[in-house]
This record gives sequence, structure tokens and C-alpha cells, in this order.
Amino acid sequence: MAITRSIEKLEILIYECMKDSKERLKAANLLLENGLYRDSISRSYYAFLDIAEALLLTKDLRPKSHAGTMTLCNNHFVTTGIIDKKYGKWFKRIEKARLEADYDHNKTFTQQDAQEALDEAIEFVKVIEELIPELLKKQV
Repeated sequence: MAITRSIEKLEILIYECMKDSKERLKAANLLLENGLYRDSISRSYYAFLDIAEALLLTKDLRPKSHAGTMTLCNNHFVTTGIIDKKYGKWFKRIEKARLEADYDHNKTFTQQDAQEALDEAIEFVKVIEELIPELLKKQV
């Protein structure tokens, strides 16, 4: 009984992270459509981060930082071949872009930069959303 409740609580957290990730994609798209490329890139990054946290929760892993999320994702899902290596590269690249977008006021971002970040975030979220139910079935 306690294990079932624990899994149910974990699933609730997972689906909350998934929901947050989708909201961030919507925000990134709205910002892109309105020419706010810097903020769009930042929201796309957070879509990556939220869905990565959902993925980690399927193994009951709870990182304490953004760097921890990336490291655990790479260690448990990329290097093991569960997800394609390109997603690890995309995650690292979008993190760098997000840091520049949030803190480097001299950096200029284009519509193409924001669109690429959003497209990659959309693909990553989709892939992970499709993978999570399979991973959850293995827990039962």
C-alpha cells in the first residue's frame, strides 16, 4: 500500500513537470511571435529543464540544481542510450543560450535563434512525453 501511494505521488509530480513544460513551450512561442527572442529562448530552456526533471523522476531522482538535472539526465538516459545523444548536446547548448539571454545584455538574438531553440525544445518535450509512460510501466 505504501509503495503504491509513493508511486502515485511520484506520478503526480511527473505530470506536473510535464504540464509546466508544455506551458513554457506556449510562452516561448508567444514571446517568439512578438519578437521577444531573448525571453523566448529562456522559456524554451525551462521547457527542457521541466521535462528533464519529469524524466528523472521516473527513477525517483531529484536534482538540486540545473547542472544536476543535466548531469543526471546525461548519466541515466543519454550515456545509457535511452535517449539520443543529440538531446544532451541540445540541452547543453540551450543552457548556454539561456544564460546569455538572461545575463549578457550585449548579446543579440535573432528570430532564427529563438525559433531553433523552440523547435528543439518542442522535439525534446515530445520525445520525453512519449517515453515517460513506458518508464513508469517498468516501475510497477
